[in-house]
Formats: sequence, structure tokens, C-alpha cells
Amino acid sequence: MPAWNGTLAQRASIAIGAFYLLTGIAGLIVNPDFGTGAATSAEQFMIDWNGWHAVLTLLLAATALASAARASWAVGFHAYNAIANSTTAVWALFDKTPLGVLDLPNVGVDVVLHLTVAAISATVLVVQLRRDRATGRVAA
Repeated sequence: MPAWNGTLAQRASIAIGAFYLLTGIAGLIVNPDFGTGAATSAEQFMIDWNGWHAVLTLLLAATALASAARASWAVGFHAYNAIANSTTAVWALFDKTPLGVLDLPNVGVDVVLHLTVAAISATVLVVQLRRDRATGRVAA
């Protein structure tokens, strides 16, 4: 059976997808509450979790894993992931209940994790684009 020679972006999509899958499942186990507004709750396991946060994380896991199927999808995923996570981190600095469904009493940890994931995706994106440019490869 031949080995799969996926790009850096594709392999990183699998790694990030696995991380999101594991943490999303853990988040649902830690706090499966789907309260909204003043009824939101949070339990901390690495970051603040409730059912909404866990489901959003699981949706990102599915997106990351699906994007690994094609090099161009993986590049697009990392661009999206870098922007979405950095935006989320900045938003959390100013609002401890984003969207009225996420409760973030320990916002510092959430911000650091989101910025770290954003930095990883941004780094993968830049390295992959440079590699593609150097080899003349156009991700299709």
C-alpha cells in the first residue's frame, strides 16, 4: 500500500482536526449545558466549556478533517482558522458572553488557546504558500 504524501497543510489539518475532535468531545462531557443569555454556564477543562462551545469545536473538527482531502481546501481551512481564532480571541477580551451562548469566566486561558491555534494555522499557511510558490505548484 503506497504511503500518502499529503502537503504540510493537509497533515496539519488532520492534526488540528484530531485536536478539535478530542477537545470537543471532552467539552461535551465536562459541560453539556446549552443554556443561553443569563442561563449560560461554564466548566473549565483547559478552557471554558459548555455545550455550544463543544458543538462549535466539533464542527471545526469536521471542517479540518474534510479539508485534508485536497491541498487547496487545507490551505483555505488554515486561512479561515487563523482568522476565526484570532477574531474570537480579540472578541473574548471585550465580551465574556460572546453570542449570548458562550460563558467565559476564565477568559485569559481561552484567549491564549485561541491565539495559539491561530498562530499555528497562520504559520502552516505561510509555510505552505511559500513551498507552493517555490515549487511552482498551484493547489487544486
